[in-house]
Amino acid sequence: MDPFVVVSFGKKVFRTRVIRHSLNPNWDEKLLFHVRRYETTFSVQLAVLDWDKLSSNDHVGDVSLPLAKLLEHAPKVDEETGLYPEEADGTQDGMTDFVLPLNTEKAVSGPELTIR
Repeated sequence: MDPFVVVSFGKKVFRTRVIRHSLNPNWDEKLLFHVRRYETTFSVQLAVLDWDKLSSNDHVGDVSLPLAKLLEHAPKVDEETGLYPEEADGTQDGMTDFVLPLNTEKAVSGPELTIR
C-alpha cells in the first residue's frame, strides 16, 4: 500500500506526501490553515487513499473531526496580554492526540488515523 491523506476544510484542500510500501505510515507533517469565526462549526474531513501509478487511487477510509473538538484543546490566549502562554510554543509537548477510527467500505475494525 502507498497511502496518502487528503485533508479538506471548507473550500480548502490539502494532501500529504505518499509513503511508499507501508501499512503503518507516519507522515509527521504540520498543516496550518486560517479559521474564520463562521467556520468554527465546520468539520475537518480526512480521507486516506492508496496511490496507484497506472489506475485511479483507491479509497481506504475517511473520518470527520469537528473543528470545535480541536478548538477545545487549543492553547488559550491570556486575556490581559493577548499572548499565548510560554509552554504553547508549538512543540509536541502538551498537545492532544486524537485517535480517529476510519470509516471503511467493509465493516472491518482496526484502521485508525492519529492526529495531533
